[in-house]
Amino acid sequence: MFIQLFSNYLVGQSVLTIEQRDTFQEEIQKTRVKLGTIAVANGLLTEAQAEEINHQQTQQDRRFGDIAVELGYLTEAQITELLGKQGNIAMKFFQLLADNLNLSLDTITEHLAGFQKVHGFTEAEIEALKKDDFDTIIPLFATVRDPAITDLAGLVMRNLTRFVSNNFYFGRMKKAADYAYSMLAGQKSLGDSFVYLGFGATNELDGIIRLAKDYAKTVTISSSDEVYDAVCEFANLNNGLFASVLSDDDISIDMVPPKVYLNQRLSGSAYYMPVYFNDSEFDLIISTDPDFKPGDKPHTLNLKKTTLNTNTSSSLPTVLVVDDSALIRKILIQLLSENGFNVVGEATNGAEGVELYKDLTPDYVTLDITMPVMDGVQALKHIKDFDPNAKVAMVSAAGQKDKLMDALKNGAELFFTKPFNSQEVITGLKSFKD
Repeated sequence: MFIQLFSNYLVGQSVLTIEQRDTFQEEIQKTRVKLGTIAVANGLLTEAQAEEINHQQTQQDRRFGDIAVELGYLTEAQITELLGKQGNIAMKFFQLLADNLNLSLDTITEHLAGFQKVHGFTEAEIEALKKDDFDTIIPLFATVRDPAITDLAGLVMRNLTRFVSNNFYFGRMKKAADYAYSMLAGQKSLGDSFVYLGFGATNELDGIIRLAKDYAKTVTISSSDEVYDAVCEFANLNNGLFASVLSDDDISIDMVPPKVYLNQRLSGSAYYMPVYFNDSEFDLIISTDPDFKPGDKPHTLNLKKTTLNTNTSSSLPTVLVVDDSALIRKILIQLLSENGFNVVGEATNGAEGVELYKDLTPDYVTLDITMPVMDGVQALKHIKDFDPNAKVAMVSAAGQKDKLMDALKNGAELFFTKPFNSQEVITGLKSFKD
């Protein structure tokens, strides 16, 4: 974040052109190697161990090094050594300025002092920015009294870095007293605590599209509804992790299916924080007000299903994939098809999944928990009533422990937490074989 903010300041001071800014930022991203990659390259971790730590991060919102030490894979001294090899990103940027613009270190320091003065940052805050220490940075940009709002904002920023891109920065959080939007995709969490998390745009959707495509990675997104669906799934990921943190404090949370709204406005107390990917933008929307309403009329997503091989006579084990997210269905279908399974059906909600199970009688079923019309636990009960021998794996975001336990009590043999580990899914389903 420091690189993005400081380079934009230099553009405003006519020290950098926009083209130079983009080139330098791209060069920095190439050198910003993840800690796990460095550890594997130096023989301190196996690829399987690094992948395990990365997967733990998707469920615990903790630093790579802390998890590695807890698992006994690395020592504190080794983490310090790896951080040294990862390098100082700010210094790399300063070196690019010196090498390409012939700026002296004194001149760079003067510009840094000007940047610090404009934003009112202390020395400690500048150092936190250089390290992308969001726990320290977020309160600088979000001066709100409710700690749940700043905690959730920090979690989202960490997950943007982990799952989307680290080439972004954000602006100051503001109260959304009269926030009108062209698009808003988000999710409510109910129970002992109300939380709404969404991602919106007041005009152009360039930032939302980039968020969706960078999060989807290799899965192709071609329609606006697929963009909205992917953003909903990213909201679900963040809400799940936040719910898991709250559940550690014995706060019960129930996540409802995400929804999309178009060309409406918010009502109730909420906050928004602009997030910038170079020259595109979207807004992070957070509310802890039980009276908050994201809109009056949800948009109905028109999501096409994948063309599948419905030949159940194939020698390959057959699978039915049930999930309201088209992105998750595509990921699972691709993963299973590439690893010796024949996906014969996909359903968008629990009720549809039950009917397809009765028609197709597949060998295995993957069931999302949080879905409209009928959730995964209710669908599981109906499937088990029809076929007590049905082999069902539940798929869930983090933070749904109670529902997962309910599903296991009702006959589910496996569960996978999104974003799931590919090898875990394949190994788990293959363990079903008689």
